[in-house]
Amino acid sequence: MTDQDKEFLKRAIAKSKESFEQGNFPAGAVVVKDGKILAEAVSSPYPNLFHADSKAVSEAYEKYGVLTGASLYVGLENCLMCTGVTYWAGIRDVYFAVPKSAVNNNYYETHAETSHLPEGFNEPIRLHHLPEFQDEALAVIKVWEQKFGL
Repeated sequence: MTDQDKEFLKRAIAKSKESFEQGNFPAGAVVVKDGKILAEAVSSPYPNLFHADSKAVSEAYEKYGVLTGASLYVGLENCLMCTGVTYWAGIRDVYFAVPKSAVNNNYYETHAETSHLPEGFNEPIRLHHLPEFQDEALAVIKVWEQKFGL
């Protein structure tokens, strides 16, 4: 991982904090290509459809078209919906701080391990876990859980 990757992941974590401050699930996302931020987003208020990942990817796709060569940075590992949106938009690298296994499985569509699925796509998505940011990103989720008694 480069220093630039780390900076963009820190920005995604900051978006997670912003999402929490807005009363939403603490997830944030940043789409980057060639060192330029194309889009960033926070989670939608429940029960809106899109998570931060899908929102950021969709916004970047609408502005720039197919996102070949772009990367997605998220605090929390993608769910299956966001992985699909990421794939169809053309993104093949996803950087994240917190793996699915570190949080409540009810935050995902299935309790089954899914991190291996993107490897089997026609064009695999490479998942890059940056564990040095896990505690910081997980702390935001823990505060959210305490607020809602989860």
